[in-house]
Amino acid sequence: MRVHIKRILIVFCLFALFSFSGYAGAEDTRDVKSRKAEIKTPLFTRARTSFQFTSGLLFSPTFLGHWHPRFNYAQTNPRLNWMLTDPGPEESFFRGNFEAVLEFSTSFVFKGFGNVIIGPALLIRYNFVQPGSKFIPYVQAGAGVVYTDAYEDQSQSAIGQAIEFTPQGSIGLHYLVGDNWSINVEAMYHHISNAGLADRNIGVNALGGFIGFTYFFEQLME
Repeated sequence: MRVHIKRILIVFCLFALFSFSGYAGAEDTRDVKSRKAEIKTPLFTRARTSFQFTSGLLFSPTFLGHWHPRFNYAQTNPRLNWMLTDPGPEESFFRGNFEAVLEFSTSFVFKGFGNVIIGPALLIRYNFVQPGSKFIPYVQAGAGVVYTDAYEDQSQSAIGQAIEFTPQGSIGLHYLVGDNWSINVEAMYHHISNAGLADRNIGVNALGGFIGFTYFFEQLME
């Protein structure tokens, strides 16, 4: 009888040992997956993509550069964004990441000469990312190429041909309102000129403000 009890106790102990080992292994696996999820889930991580839509008004002349004729326009910017890096360095006021922005800009002139300004631009953005913050400031700069019919007005000397270049820079802010959404505000400097390729090239220096939103696409887990 005692022999049977000893055998039962030995079998039970072995069963408990293997069960605990299996449970611990499963917990370790879940911990690893959880840690990966924590790394990949944040919105501002390498390879994450998003769609941004902004709309606002730009006004010229400004105090920048030489005198320019009055040229005001309403601009809409749908953007596709691609996170290039993970946030870093750690525990720094400047902690953040770089992001590539492909923009297709459409503008309608409501004061001045011509009617439309339309074309693509490529920007580089730096997001200032602090852990747990809903406020993500950013700065961005880049340039684009546009078509405009403003050159057809021969009474002005700012825009001299149909194809113009648009160096630009912005400061902005994401306010996170959900798992995948943010509301955005932005202040922009926008320049239009043709780099001397036409006789008329005083150019346009405009300043303005924008509001919009961003949707962050889900990232595939590894």
